[in-house]
This record gives sequence, structure tokens and C-alpha cells, in this order.
Amino acid sequence: MKTTIKTFAFALAFIASTFAANAEDKETKRASTFGTGIYPTKTGKINVLVNKLNNDANTTILLKNEAGIVVYRETVSRDNQKFGRTLNMDQMDAGKYEVDVISGREIQSKSFELSEQKTERTLSVK
Repeated sequence: MKTTIKTFAFALAFIASTFAANAEDKETKRASTFGTGIYPTKTGKINVLVNKLNNDANTTILLKNEAGIVVYRETVSRDNQKFGRTLNMDQMDAGKYEVDVISGREIQSKSFELSEQKTERTLSVK
């Protein structure tokens, strides 16, 4: 439970820093309408956290494999401005994946690679 709280606190800090970085760059580029935190967990899952500034549009989360095929899709209502999802990667094949978070006309993406878990062989002589 403590690890979950620490992980969630870290993710919120990450989102807050994303908003701070966007505020500083406001004059040089268009400000983002939402922040995302996309990161792996120790147990091999992917956490996706979203914090929207407004409720103008629905949010869609897409998980695509390296061929561009959507293997997971979820649409979250526009009224839900702060939410998180945990994507279980246990049943997925090894390879490259991309998570897209889409809200309105804006897309934020993160790519990652899923590799096979290596098992160790032990030899004991009796």
C-alpha cells in the first residue's frame, strides 16, 4: 500500500512539473490543454495519468503495437478531468508499443519496448 501511495505521489509530482514546464514555455509554443504521466511499474504494468485543464472534449487512450494496430482503446468522458489507468501488459507479445492520449486536437504519445522476461537456469549437483 505504501508503494502504491509513493508511486501515485510521484506521478502527481511529474504531472505538476509538466504543467510548470508548459507555463514557462507559453510564449514560445502553444500551451498544452492537458498533462500526462505515462510510466512503467515494477510489476510490468503501464500507468497512464491524465490531468486536463478543461472539460471541452472526451479523452481517448490508445495502445498500439509496432504495426500500428490498436490493441487497447478507452474513451473517458469529458467531465472526468483527472484520472488514471493501469494497463496490464502480461498477455502482450514482446515488441514495441506506443501509448497515445488524445483530447480534442492534441495528442501526447509515449513509446516503449516490451521484452521477454529472462529466466535463470540453475544447476545443482548432488
